[in-house]
Amino acid sequence: MKKKKSRARKPRRKTDTQDSLRRKVSAIFFELAGDRSCQLEASIPATEINEVLAAALRKYYPAKVAREIAFHLVDWNSDAAFLVAVYLFPERFSPEEIRCGIYSFLPHVPSHVMAAARLAGYSTDDIFVKGYKGPEGSGF
Repeated sequence: MKKKKSRARKPRRKTDTQDSLRRKVSAIFFELAGDRSCQLEASIPATEINEVLAAALRKYYPAKVAREIAFHLVDWNSDAAFLVAVYLFPERFSPEEIRCGIYSFLPHVPSHVMAAARLAGYSTDDIFVKGYKGPEGSGF
């Protein structure tokens, strides 16, 4: 006797949630920025903005260091897009999608930000510890 296929919904796979999250973030930024929104896609290298940032830093850092700082600031463009999209339109995301975005953001972004800060000469000490003093002229 042949078994009937279950009509119960299968649990969503993580990739389904990731795909749904990517589509929603892309749609939001397409609404806001049109064709420029593709610059926030993880699959598109952010070479143009990397060069813009590096050029702005070259007055203060050697060219190689400026490029490395810039790289660490642009490599998480899609993570930044996720966070901004949730800030602007939290109602468009399910809790599962938000968790997925957070779990992608947390292991990726802090390492890049810390690397950029170190290259720029900033301390990566915990600033939430009482008594922290930032670098000279940083405004802390």
